[in-house]
Amino acid sequence: MRVPIAVAGLLLSTSVLMSTSVLAQTPPRPAPADMLRMADSSTAAALAALERGVQAQLNAQLTVAEQPETAERIASFKKNLFDALRKKGFTAEQSLQLVMATPLPALSK
Repeated sequence: MRVPIAVAGLLLSTSVLMSTSVLAQTPPRPAPADMLRMADSSTAAALAALERGVQAQLNAQLTVAEQPETAERIASFKKNLFDALRKKGFTAEQSLQLVMATPLPALSK
């Protein structure tokens, strides 16, 4: 009977020591002003990264748009759309209006 009591006592003392050491390692909570500074810094870093990403995406789109092949493909798309609309029974004027109102295919808006 003494062995289980001794084991229980050992487990309890080990648990208390571990809890105390974990609590001792927990850093103090920052002051509200410090938390605001950290949040502002994180937000500024995230916005800077977002800006770099948007600039890279825009530059990539402009690089593609500058290529003569791009204009050729856009013209083909618009002409094919016009012809398909005419085949479906739209008038030339209606087809032209629909072609002008139809945006170019894009990955996202």
